[in-house]
Amino acid sequence: MPKMNHPNDLPRQGFVAVALLMASILTAFDIRAVSIGLPDLRGAFGLTFDEGAWLGTFATAPQILAAPSVGWLIAVFGVKRVMIAPTIFYSAISFLIPFSSNFEMLAALHALRAVLLGLFVGATLMTAFRNIDRKFWIFALAFYVLRIPFAQNLGLYTAGSYTQTIGWQWLYWQGALVGPLIGILFWYGGKPTPVDRVLLNRADWGGMAIFGVALTTFYFALDQGNRLDWFRSGLVISLLLATAFLACIFLWHEARVQYPWAHISILFARNIALGFSAIGCFMTASLGSSLLEPSFLIAVAHLRPEQIGDFAAPYAILLLAGATVTAVALVQTLKQRAALMIGFICFALSAWLGTQLTSLWSLPEFRLIVILQTFGEEIVFLAAVATLFSNVNPARAISLTAYVQVMRLICSETVTTTMNTWIRQREQLHSYLIGLHVTGATPGWNTTLTQLGSGSAARGIGVLAGVVQREANAEAYIDGFWVTFAAAIAGLVVVSLMAPSPSHPLTTR
Repeated sequence: MPKMNHPNDLPRQGFVAVALLMASILTAFDIRAVSIGLPDLRGAFGLTFDEGAWLGTFATAPQILAAPSVGWLIAVFGVKRVMIAPTIFYSAISFLIPFSSNFEMLAALHALRAVLLGLFVGATLMTAFRNIDRKFWIFALAFYVLRIPFAQNLGLYTAGSYTQTIGWQWLYWQGALVGPLIGILFWYGGKPTPVDRVLLNRADWGGMAIFGVALTTFYFALDQGNRLDWFRSGLVISLLLATAFLACIFLWHEARVQYPWAHISILFARNIALGFSAIGCFMTASLGSSLLEPSFLIAVAHLRPEQIGDFAAPYAILLLAGATVTAVALVQTLKQRAALMIGFICFALSAWLGTQLTSLWSLPEFRLIVILQTFGEEIVFLAAVATLFSNVNPARAISLTAYVQVMRLICSETVTTTMNTWIRQREQLHSYLIGLHVTGATPGWNTTLTQLGSGSAARGIGVLAGVVQREANAEAYIDGFWVTFAAAIAGLVVVSLMAPSPSHPLTTR
């Protein structure tokens, strides 16, 4: 990782920084927008519910196929050779998707698009370390983290507003416009580098292929598990068994190959293991704003996505800028452990506030929760990734980058799927428990039904069922916030076990 101080490098580094920011935000935004806009897309493409669910999986799961190996590809071939062609293909596919009507073609195009998106974010860290001066690494990493809260709000807003205004097609066409700009920035900003023949000759192609396929298979199982009821589905069981088999083959292969690409031993160092554990706690704790809040507002408050994403729009840029600056300052002054503590405290406070919700909550009641979550996301993830890279041998940074991508995609999907299953099951339980107290033997039963139905007992039963479901949903989301609270406390425990990290360009001014 050479140090570059020549003044003529500054414009080039600026191009790379902007390209990385655009690529990482575009990836997070596209995944978020397609996920939130799936009901509208299902109607636009004329898909059944099952086809729509599979389309959502094909639009996300293949990200993990190539993402872990992108750092190695950048190290061997350079950013220009790896990144420019994918931006062109991505733009072409994004332009063509709205004109497709056949489900098989839609699934194939979305899968190819997802692979390319996985390249974009997967290249961020290694590209920054190899093309930007060391003193700017922390800012590049901060931009990498910025994509998370930025995409959560902007993705929600555009997913709904496009379908109501200029058309759902722009969920794809905006990427077709942005993709070439990213390619141009990489062309002018990427550092000319020769092919690293030594690394190329040592290529662990088998390990990269097995690892990518295993993770993609696992992602498919996770994404479809909640819908197909997990172990009651033969497909999900088959996918999980295939994942376990491929994982064993990967570990066996990495133990035997002369130059392993991503040997699991890199995870055995104390601070690296705890750093990944902190990221796992972070991903669970951050579900308060990424999943629980928007799902509650859609299911209980009956708001549309654009209403949810737009509620803090006048303050969103200032909030994100403030959270980013605060995160960078904390990591460089108080260092990683103290910054992680502060971030997890923000998560704990936001989760505790979420446990106070009622079925009457709407946008204003979530504002403080979103503010605390935004600061927590920026601070914790920035400090956690800084912990990982400051504790790894530089020679093994490529392997570490691979596992960072695993955490970004697989851990995120795991905690999201688990939370969705938890909310569904808790809603069913609370519906049953509330229903025990709402029976024909309840005093004033007939009068209550007549009042609810405006004179009609039959209509009153329907209204009462809606009230029971609303309250059961509220109780389920309260249970979800308690899970995020527990994750924040677990994160504090993990951080307390960390040893001080050595000095690193990410954490020094």
